[in-house]
Amino acid sequence: MINPKIIFTDIYINEAEPKSLRVGKFYKLNMRKFFLFFVFISLNSFAQCWQSLAIGSQHSIAIKTDGSLWTWGINNSGQLGTGSNMTKSSPTRIGSSTDWKIVSAGYNQSFAIKTNGTLWAWGGNSYGQLGDGSTSFRNIPTQIGTATNWSTISAGDDFTIGLKTDGTLWTWGRNDSRQLGDGTNISKNIPTQIGTDTNWKAVDVGNKYSLAIKTDGTLWAWGSNTFGQIGDGTTVVKMIPTQVGNDTNWKTAIASDNHSMGIRTDGTLWTWGYNTYGQLGDGTTIKKNIPVQIGTASDWLNAASKNAATYATKTDGTLWSWGYNYYGQLGNGSSGQTNGGTSPSQVGFSSDNLNIYAGENYALVETIDGNLKSCGQNNYGQLGDGTTISKNTFISIFCPEVCIAPTQLATSNITAVSATIYWTAASQNPSKGYRYLYSTNPTMGGNSGATISNTVNLTNLLPNTTYYWWVAPDCGFSQVVWLSGGSFTTLSSTEASCWQSASAGAYYSLGLKNDGTLWAWGDNYDGSLGDGTFVDRYTPTKIGNSANWTKICAGLTHAAGIKTDGTLWTWGYNYDGQLGDGTTIKRNTPAQIGSDTDWIKIAGGDAHTVAIKIDGTLWAWGDNAKGQLGDGTNVNKSVPIQIGTATDWKSVASKGNHTLAIKTDGTLWGWGDNTYGQLGNSTLTASNVPLQLGTATNWLAAEGARSSSIGIKTDGTLWTWGDNRWGQLGDGTLISKIVPTQVGTETDWQNFSIGFNSSTIAIKTDGTLWTWGYNVLGQLGDGTQIHRSIPTLMSASTDWQTVAAGAQNTLAINSSGLLAISGDNGHGQIGDGTIIQKKIFTPVKCSANTMVNNKISSNKIPAVDNPSVKDFRLKVYPNPVCNELRISSERKISSVNVYNMAGYQVLSKIVNDNNTTLDFSTLLPGVYQLKINDGEAVKMVRVVKR
Repeated sequence: MINPKIIFTDIYINEAEPKSLRVGKFYKLNMRKFFLFFVFISLNSFAQCWQSLAIGSQHSIAIKTDGSLWTWGINNSGQLGTGSNMTKSSPTRIGSSTDWKIVSAGYNQSFAIKTNGTLWAWGGNSYGQLGDGSTSFRNIPTQIGTATNWSTISAGDDFTIGLKTDGTLWTWGRNDSRQLGDGTNISKNIPTQIGTDTNWKAVDVGNKYSLAIKTDGTLWAWGSNTFGQIGDGTTVVKMIPTQVGNDTNWKTAIASDNHSMGIRTDGTLWTWGYNTYGQLGDGTTIKKNIPVQIGTASDWLNAASKNAATYATKTDGTLWSWGYNYYGQLGNGSSGQTNGGTSPSQVGFSSDNLNIYAGENYALVETIDGNLKSCGQNNYGQLGDGTTISKNTFISIFCPEVCIAPTQLATSNITAVSATIYWTAASQNPSKGYRYLYSTNPTMGGNSGATISNTVNLTNLLPNTTYYWWVAPDCGFSQVVWLSGGSFTTLSSTEASCWQSASAGAYYSLGLKNDGTLWAWGDNYDGSLGDGTFVDRYTPTKIGNSANWTKICAGLTHAAGIKTDGTLWTWGYNYDGQLGDGTTIKRNTPAQIGSDTDWIKIAGGDAHTVAIKIDGTLWAWGDNAKGQLGDGTNVNKSVPIQIGTATDWKSVASKGNHTLAIKTDGTLWGWGDNTYGQLGNSTLTASNVPLQLGTATNWLAAEGARSSSIGIKTDGTLWTWGDNRWGQLGDGTLISKIVPTQVGTETDWQNFSIGFNSSTIAIKTDGTLWTWGYNVLGQLGDGTQIHRSIPTLMSASTDWQTVAAGAQNTLAINSSGLLAISGDNGHGQIGDGTIIQKKIFTPVKCSANTMVNNKISSNKIPAVDNPSVKDFRLKVYPNPVCNELRISSERKISSVNVYNMAGYQVLSKIVNDNNTTLDFSTLLPGVYQLKINDGEAVKMVRVVKR
C-alpha cells in the first residue's frame, strides 16, 4: 500500500501538467481554497523530517528530506532491508545513500525509487513480486532491471504495480485473481506492460485487486471483486483494467483489503465494497458495489484504509477514522471493538494532520511540519516509537538523527581491576551521547553502558584477563553503528582474595570465606539469605557471627550448611518441609537440624534436601512428589529420613526434582523425576528408589538440573544425558539423550556445576573455564545471550579451581580466592552493588571491612617474601580434592608442606621429582595452604578439601 505526499505537489498557477506525486497518488488542489495552506506549509518546510512514507502489513518505510532511507517493524522476510531478519522498533537507516525519492510497502515486500529513476526491491518474493526474475527473498535493496524512468510504485499482497514517466502501466507478482490485469491468471516475476496506454497517472494496490486513475480523471479497476470492491456494480472478477463509471473528476483512489475509497477533485469522499465492520463510513454495515458518497463534506484531503480500519484527513488538518478498532488503531482512545463506528468520527482536536497511512491494525500520520505520529498494534515495533507496546491514541515518533561516529579509540590506565577507554568525539555530538560495550569475548556484546563523555573508566574487571570493547554514537532512534576499540589485558593481581566456595539458587547467592564465615546476597523474599530479614541484598552480607562453616548449598529458595563440628543448619523457604525442622514454616536465619554432629555432604534441589553422614548413610527430606527423596514413597518429609541401609554413599547432588549419588565403589545412582530421561536409565519413568545407571564403576562426580544431568568419570571424560533443548548436553546437538553420552573425547575435565535451568560451567585440569547450555540472561559469561551446544572457552586463565551454577547465574573461584559471577542480576545476586545484568564474569569484591588476611602466621610457617617467589608452571589438581591430590611441575619439586588455616603444618613430603601425590583423605574438610619448593622458588597454593 502507498499513500501520497501532498506538500507543494499539484499546487500550481499555470495550467501546465503537474509533476508526479512523490509516492504515486495525485492531489490536484484548488488554488484559491488551498493558497493559505500552501503558504503555511512552505514557511514551515525547513522543519520537515520525512519526505516520503509507506506502510506494509506490519512494517514501514520512509525517506527523510536528506534522501536517506529508513525502515522499522517486522522483518521476517527481510522487508526492512537491513541484511538480517531482526525486527526493529524504531526507524533504522538502510545503507548510506541519500538519493532515495519514493517508497512503497506491500504485505512483506518493499520498494523504492531513486532520483535517477531506478527501481529497487527487497523482502518476500514467493510469487515473484519483487520483479527480479526469481522467487528468492532479498534482505537488502536490490535493483530491478536497468530502467531509469520509474515514476510511481505500489505494492500489495504478493503483487506489484508501477508507472513509468512515459505513462505506461507495468505489473508483476501473484496473479491468481487476475490482479495483474494482463488477462491471465499466470504469475509474473518481472515487470510486464499492461496494454499500450500512456496516460496512466496514479495506481494503488489492494488485497487481490488494483485501482488506477488516468490523466483524464477516469477511474479504472481490475482483479478480485467478491465484495464489489471494483465498483462497477457487479461482483465479477475483472481480468483487465475496466473503467468504473463515467466520472472524470477522480483525484485519488485507495485500494484496501476488500473495499475501496476515492476522493474527487471537488473534495468529496466516496467508498464501496466490503462493509461488515462499517469501514465504508456510510452509517451502515451493508456492502456496496458502486461508489457511494460519504456525507456532504467537500473538504476531504487524503484517505487510507487497511484491515477494515478507515482514515481520512480534511483540508483544515483534522483527522477522522471509522471501522475496525480491535487494536486501538482508530486512535480515539478506545480498543477491543470490531466496529469502532460506521461513519467518520474526528480523532482528537489537532489540526496539523496532513497525510494518513494505514497498515494492518496500525496507522501513521504525517503532520504539517513533516513529523510522524502513530497508533494501534505494536507487537513488532511497527509504530516506530522504540517499544512493542500497542497504543490507542496517536503518539509522536521522533525524527532520527544521522549519527557521526567518533574517532581515535584508545585505552589507558590499565590496572589489574580497571582500565580507561576513550575516543575523540564526533564533530556533531550525538544527542544522547555514546553507548559502549566490553566483553571477554571478541564477538561484539558483553556488559553495556552509556555516557555523555568521551571517556569511561571500566572498573571491577578480572585480573590478567583480555577485554574487548566497542563504542557507538547514540542518536536516539537511529541505527547504532558500533566501532571496535580493540582489546586490552588487565594486569596480574598481587592481592589474595577471600572466597573459598560459593553456591547459587533461584535469584540469590551464598559464599563461604576462607575464615569460615558465611555470606549471602540477592533475593531474600523467602529468607533465603539467612540474615534475619526479608530484604534483598546487593552486596555480600555476613550471616551471623559463626566462623566455622565448612559446606554450603543453595537450593532453589532454601539453603543449608554444615559447620566444622558436623552440625547441619537450614533456612529459607519451607513449604514442602525442605528445611527438615519438622515444620513447613520458612525461616530467615540458620536453624540447627537435630543434634547430630556427623554431617559431611549436603545438596539442595527445587524443594528437597539430601545429605550424607560420615558413616556413609544417605538422608533426604522435603518435596517428594516425583520420588526425589528415594524412600520408596511419594510423600513429603519434613525431617531427615535415612534412605535405605547402605553405608557406602560418597557424594550426592540435586538441582531439580531428581537426585544423583555416587557410591564408594564408583557406581552412579539416580531417582526422582525422569520426564526427559535425566535419570539416564534408558527410560522416561520416574523412580522413588535409587536405581543404578549402567554398570560403570568409575564415576567421579555427577549432578542433575531440572531436566538434564552431567557427570565426570575418573578418567577425566565428560558425560551428559536428559533434556537438550538448549544444548545443555554439550554434544553439539539439540537432541535429548536417555543414557549417559560422552561429550567429545577430552580426558581432562576436572570440575563442573549445572544450574537449575541447565546452564553448565566446568573447569579442565589445566585450570581453564568452560560454559555451555542455557544463556537467556547471559549466564554463560560469553558476552551474549545465545545458547551454546558445545563447551565454549570462557577464560584462558589457568587458575580456576571451583565452580557453581544457579538458576540464572554461573559462579567461579580461582586459586587466589577471587569469585566471579555472570548472568541475571535483577535481585543483586551478582553482588556488585547493582541490579544490572552482567553477560561476562564480574568479580565479587572483598571490601575493606570484610577482607580476610590470607597470610599464614609467620610464627608457624616460614615467611615467603614476594620478591623471592618466582613463577613456574605448576598444576595442582583436583581442586577441590576429596582423597588424592596430584602435583606436577616443569621443574623438579624438592618438597611440599601442607598447612591448615590455623597455620599449623598437617602434611609434609620430600619429593625430588616433577610429579607427586598427597593423601588428603585423612584431613578434615576445609581450606589448606600448600608450600611447594623446587629449590629455587617457592609457590603457595590454596586447596579446598571436601
